[in-house]
This record gives sequence, C-alpha cells and structure tokens, in this order.
Amino acid sequence: MFFRRKEPQTRPTVKKASDFINTKSHNQKKYISLMLVPSYSTGKTRSLRIPRAVLYGVALGMFMVFSVVMGFYLNSHYQQRVARNLSRSLDETQAAFHAYRYESEQAQNELIDATVQMYEQLSEEQMRARIEIDRQERRHQDTLGDIWDIIDGLEDQIREFEEERQEIIGNLSSRRIIPPIANLLSEMEKTQENLREALLQEVVITRPDVPSIGLLGFGLQAVAVSEDEVLDRLNILVAELEAQRQMLDSLEEYKEQMQPYLLNFPTIWPVRGQISSGFGWRRNPFGGRGSEFHAGVDIPARTGTPIRAAGGGTVTFEGWQNGYGNTVVIDHGSGITTKYAHNTRNAVTVGQRVERGQIIAYVGSTGRSTGPHVHYEVRRNGTAVNPVSFLLEMYN
Repeated sequence: MFFRRKEPQTRPTVKKASDFINTKSHNQKKYISLMLVPSYSTGKTRSLRIPRAVLYGVALGMFMVFSVVMGFYLNSHYQQRVARNLSRSLDETQAAFHAYRYESEQAQNELIDATVQMYEQLSEEQMRARIEIDRQERRHQDTLGDIWDIIDGLEDQIREFEEERQEIIGNLSSRRIIPPIANLLSEMEKTQENLREALLQEVVITRPDVPSIGLLGFGLQAVAVSEDEVLDRLNILVAELEAQRQMLDSLEEYKEQMQPYLLNFPTIWPVRGQISSGFGWRRNPFGGRGSEFHAGVDIPARTGTPIRAAGGGTVTFEGWQNGYGNTVVIDHGSGITTKYAHNTRNAVTVGQRVERGQIIAYVGSTGRSTGPHVHYEVRRNGTAVNPVSFLLEMYN
C-alpha cells in the first residue's frame, strides 16, 4: 500500500497593488518598445520590445566599427602624405646625384688632362724614375697583400684552435658529475687561465706600444693600418697561435688523464628509443590505486633488441630479481652503478669486465612488466638518480 504524503497547507500570499506597479516599472526599464505601423490601412499596429542591453550592445558595436573605419581612413591618409614627402625627397636626391655625377665627370676629365700635360713635360729620366717608383710601390703592395693573406690564414687557424678547444672543454664539462673528472677539470681550467694570462703578458711586455687587437681569440678584425702595424699584428698573431697550441697540448694531457674515467662513465643510451615512463613518482602502471616511486626510466624496444652497456665497468649482478626479472648491474667506479632490467636473457656473467657499448643483454618483458622494454637505472653511492642527465649520446 502507498500512502500519499499530505502537503502542509500554506496560506496563499496576497500581492499588494504596489508590487504589481513596481514589477511593471522595472520591466519597462529593461525594454524599449517600438511601434510598427503597417503601410496599408487594414493592417494592425504592432509593438516590438527590445531589451535595452541588446540595443546598447548594437550601438556600442556600431561605434567600434565606426572607430576602426575612421582609424583605417586616418592611417591611409597619413601614409599617403608620407609617400608624397618621400617621393619629393627622392626627386631632390636624384637631382643632386645627377649634379654631383656631372661635376665628378668634369673633375675626372680635368685630372686626365692635367696628368697628360704633366707626363708630356717630364723628361725621359724622370719618366724612368717614375716607372721604377711605380714598380717598387706595386711590389710593396704585393708584399703587404701576401702578409695580409698570412694574417688571414693565422686568424683562421686561431679560430679553429679556439673552437676545438671550446668543444673539448664543453665535452669534458658535461662529465663534471664524476668526482675525479671534476677535480681534473678545476685544475685544467686554472692551468688554462694561467697560461693565457702569462702569454698575454709576454706579448704586452715585448711590444708595449702595440694596442690589444684581439689577443688570444678575442675577435680579430681587418682594418686599414700602416706597414709597422701590419708587422706588429703579424707578430702578435704568431704569438697567439703559439699560445693556442700550448693550451691545446695542455688540454690533451688532461684529456688523457680523464680518458679512463670517460670510458667508464655511463653516457650512451642502452637501446635506441624514447622514454615511456620517467624517473620519480608515478601512478600504478597495472591499474591499482595509489602511486609508486620509479627508480629509473623505461625505454620500449622490440623483444630481442641488444642492450648495450652505457659505459665500461664490472658486472656485479646477473640474474633474477623480484619485480625486475632478468637483471644486469654494472659498477662503473666512482660510486656509479647502472641497472638493466626485464631482459629476455642476459649475455654477461658476474665479475666480467665489459666495455662501453658492449652487448650485455636482450630486451624482454620478464618480471613486473607491461611490455617489452628496458628499465634503466643509475645509482650514485647506492642512491637512485635521474638517468636523463646521464643519457648524452646514442651508440653508433
């Protein structure tokens, strides 16, 4: 059985006459009435109520359109006036150019006539002397031209040395996170700076009257200079080239000291691909609630794809780990280790020495995995760090 709920009886509200009047007045303020009178006599007269907000919006829109049109008109008028002024200025400049050209031609003709008259007045001995002087001047100019070619060649070599030096320093600096390399880099930078200052001081003491014109790779520019300045410039460039060579030799010595650490430092990608899951907290990839900390990065690849060692080192673990499946761990020294997990099979043994880029396993989906990929970890002194900062280059 269903029982109907009794609604509470309420006393009907009686509206006052003033309420109707206020409501009507308020509605009239919100609308504007337009009376439409038909053109034929029998038609009925109708009224159209338009909200004031719509009417104001239309008026504002028409005002904005009018403002834009007027802006375009005034801008067009201004541009036409500027064009007329430019045309007038161009005509004046062209007239001045023609006048100057005419005067130049006149002066050139006068100079030619004067030269002809001068040579006619010279004796045969004077002519021979003049010819000899011209020949010596041409030889002198040719010699200066050869010197400028040498200067250009030296500048190119200096730029190449400086670019090579900066490239070496940049490549080494990206490995600064290795403690031994960080110490060697600091020592190398001090040595480079001391060598630069010593050589610069030597040049200034040797030629104190020579202005600094781009010593030690600071941007050499060819300018019109005298013969002595050209020779001074050549000497400075030779000194700078020697400085660059010494700094490169110093770099090579430090690079050889860093080479064992560079070969072991993990910088190459274990497989080619893109990271599908990054380092840090992430949602449960198996659809469960909550989140989990991902200690590495996941790089998808086809099953059986070779996995390469990111750097040289010694295999410290090879086998099965819960959650990781088939796993390989490599110790690269300096407290840095790398882990390669979910492999279909491993290709190394514990204690084996592996080289940078050597195949150590093959891609699989063993352990707690959603598909074939490489789980790649980098740990420093046992603490997981983001491997992205270590992935610097692809294996060729």
